[in-house]
Amino acid sequence: MKEGILLNERQARIELRVTQSEKNKIARLAESCGLSQSEYLRQRALGFAPRAVLPDVFFDFNQTLCRLCDEVADNVSPEVEQQLLEAVNQIQTQLILPGKSTTKQIQKEVTEWQPPASGPSKDG
Repeated sequence: MKEGILLNERQARIELRVTQSEKNKIARLAESCGLSQSEYLRQRALGFAPRAVLPDVFFDFNQTLCRLCDEVADNVSPEVEQQLLEAVNQIQTQLILPGKSTTKQIQKEVTEWQPPASGPSKDG
């Protein structure tokens, strides 16, 4: 590698053909997650379920909740403090951190939006 030149590690390409309707859906989903279509499809293919971008007001609310937990920590029982921390953790896990789908979940999602394969029917 030449000094001062950063090589792009992503050099392999995968091309994929979709219907215009599927392309539009992919574009909408990627935009709702704040990702490019390539990054959205890469994450989905690797088993991640990107989350839609939440409004700034949600993050303000979450910060306020975290500050409140810090302020009341010395004034509540250890059990209540633990419940507060678990609630904050659950909010972050469910709404902020990226999720990972199982293979079974991905297969189910794909079959829900994928048209049936062409060819002869099972009946005959």
